[in-house]
Amino acid sequence: MRPGELAMWVASEQWVMEQVAYDIPRGVATGRQCRAAAVSFERIAERLRAYADEVEGVTVVEGGGDG
Repeated sequence: MRPGELAMWVASEQWVMEQVAYDIPRGVATGRQCRAAAVSFERIAERLRAYADEVEGVTVVEGGGDG
């Protein structure tokens, strides 16, 4: 993913994060809302790790293990 694409995608997830950040302390966050935010955080983390690997030239091998 190119840097501009990543930045736009992260910005699109910002609304979910901001809503839950404001609603939790006010005591109005719902379980559904918190789960949706968790999914957003997981997606962001996954994409940021992948981008970090690209930037650093790291090759990630899936599966690994004892085989």
